[in-house]
Amino acid sequence: MDLTSSLLRPRRKIMKFRRIILTTAFALMMLAGGFISEASAQRRVYVRRPVVVRNYVYRDPFWRTRYYGYSPFYDSYYRSPYEQYLERRYYLQRELEGNQRELAKHQRKYRADGVITAKEARELADDIKDVRESAAKLRKYGRNY
Repeated sequence: MDLTSSLLRPRRKIMKFRRIILTTAFALMMLAGGFISEASAQRRVYVRRPVVVRNYVYRDPFWRTRYYGYSPFYDSYYRSPYEQYLERRYYLQRELEGNQRELAKHQRKYRADGVITAKEARELADDIKDVRESAAKLRKYGRNY
């Protein structure tokens, strides 16, 4: 037995296990990387979301047959004539305010250049007519109550 062969034997053993050691080390690194990348999923993130609540009311068309002696006093969806008057007056006031806003907007727009064309004059006249009609409707409706 010569000297070189005795020196090569331990190297061959190391070479033989080198692949196993490297494979194991690489597998451990991959596993550690997987645990590190999954750590972000473990963190709790609180997101505040709005809650939408909808009320669904079933109105039975045959309530008279089941509830004899129905009184609208206990019905939360019954509206008195005064509430109906207030609602109608509210909508008439909103209509008048909308027409007045539109008229003011058109007047500012058309008078900005100092010249009012025939088409602009017709639109202004129409806006003025709308304001007068909605004001008359509101006055007439308020006169009844």
